Amino acid sequence: MTASPVAGIGVSVGGNFATLDARLDRLATAGGSHAELSATALHITIAGRDNAPRVEAIARICAGYRLSFSVHAPIAINLMDETHLDLHEAVLASSLRFAARIGARAVVIHPGRVHPQADLAARTRLLGVERDAVLRAADRAARGGQVIAMENLNPNRNMMAGTMTSYALDPRALAAQIDAIAHPAVCGTLDFGHGWLAAGRLGFDYLAAVREFAPFVGHLHVTDNCGMPITYVDATDDEHVAYGMGDLHLPIGWGTVPYAELLPSLPIRPGSAAVLELAGRYDTELVASLAETGRIARAIQA
Repeated sequence: MTASPVAGIGVSVGGNFATLDARLDRLATAGGSHAELSATALHITIAGRDNAPRVEAIARICAGYRLSFSVHAPIAINLMDETHLDLHEAVLASSLRFAARIGARAVVIHPGRVHPQADLAARTRLLGVERDAVLRAADRAARGGQVIAMENLNPNRNMMAGTMTSYALDPRALAAQIDAIAHPAVCGTLDFGHGWLAAGRLGFDYLAAVREFAPFVGHLHVTDNCGMPITYVDATDDEHVAYGMGDLHLPIGWGTVPYAELLPSLPIRPGSAAVLELAGRYDTELVASLAETGRIARAIQA
């Protein structure tokens, strides 16, 4: 049996700047070796410009821990949105500079989204717009020692409402886009839960699609849900747990993501980090879910 390609096991650190030190301390105490920081929650960017005092304060906190880091850039970044493209690129550039400052390797972004009524010609052209923008950012990332990790998406509320869609709902289409970008500083983020929800919505073979995406994957988001997008809107986020709907970020094992079937043949790239995404309401389950994330990481074999 070959060694697992996963180099770090950790958590997506929620909360805000005021709670960052305490959350990193809890992660380290729980045995994690990696933390993913939210550029959005930490307010490291203002109007596309670096919030330098905040960045330096975070860097000092991070330096106090023997952890590796990744950064989740703002989810709103959409490199297929030509109206705001300059601003999207500026926000991404700020996240890359932040990552370089704290020594983070991967900067996670969400791929482009379009209106569902956009025709095939428009979508094809916008894929090219995104490729060009990612290539510009990737050159910057390479200089700072980062990789841009494009994440497969889930059918969220906007997509279920018919106001937005994305090619990256299908991990195979995201693999094709990363292949076309063909830059060493660009890889995929495999979100196991997003793929499970998208397969439930679009009807593709989850195991086959994830395995096709895997060779492009250099970063992992480990989470659990029940594979059912939100179709019942008259419920709160907590009530959606009762109905099993949405990107619930459940403790590992509470949902139905078929990890056991998937992991033994998943040829992801060496050096990947496995990042647990756990909703804040489940903080009491952090230690157990982090341990389960470690078992998942060790079970991944190319």
